[in-house]
Amino acid sequence: MQESTWIESRGYKILSILEYDKDENKGKNLVVLIHGFVGTKIEPHRMYKKLSERLSKIGYSVVRFDFVGSGDSEGDFKNMTISGEIEDGINVIEYYKKEFNTEKLYILGFSMGGCVASILASKVNSDGLVLWSPVSNPFWNFYNLLSHDEFLKGIKGNDIDYLGDVVGKDFFNELLYINPLEYAKNYKNPVLIIQGSGDCDVLPINSYCYNMVFPNSSVHIIENADHCYSSSAFEKELLNYSVDYFLKNKDKQKCIEAYN
Repeated sequence: MQESTWIESRGYKILSILEYDKDENKGKNLVVLIHGFVGTKIEPHRMYKKLSERLSKIGYSVVRFDFVGSGDSEGDFKNMTISGEIEDGINVIEYYKKEFNTEKLYILGFSMGGCVASILASKVNSDGLVLWSPVSNPFWNFYNLLSHDEFLKGIKGNDIDYLGDVVGKDFFNELLYINPLEYAKNYKNPVLIIQGSGDCDVLPINSYCYNMVFPNSSVHIIENADHCYSSSAFEKELLNYSVDYFLKNKDKQKCIEAYN
């Protein structure tokens, strides 16, 4: 089952979708999916939708939403910043926690959404975290992603065009000061990091940095996979490892409940 909701954040309305299997599971064990740079709540080849369907079948409630200025949400992408997306994430999570009295909260982030998710996990004290091809250092990652000239144009206070989206100067102004690794070192709950070895957009060194800093993390490398896991084989491995993480945590929770 799916339910759509409009949630207030920063003076705009965010469109959020909650997917769950049975009413008795609704909101109890919540997984919040954080999309990436110029992404949406679906992500390439419907990765987030497919993951939501699989997780709902094993008893999780899954939230997919568009940040302000992205997808179906209100706002202008030109005003997008990482700090703004963190605020959106907090507002969405707090909405569902109050709505359902959530017992367990997990966060999953892809690409720049991995950077946002890593900071969110500490701020909202999530019970676990999954990162797909996560950005660990926004400043040098966007230098790598954008052309040399466009990046310099941005950090000099100009808007730039990226594949038809206008990236505003406020995004560049804070890049140097966003450091998810500072949050990661104090996050003690289990973290799964998945990375494609052939990723040229967000280089594998990002995942290794996270793995070194998170106290309780593991990293799985998908050989030859690009940034968006653009083959059915890459996607299958990505989703299977992700679902396995949530299955293990659910089984662990059942064992704890059985002995209490």
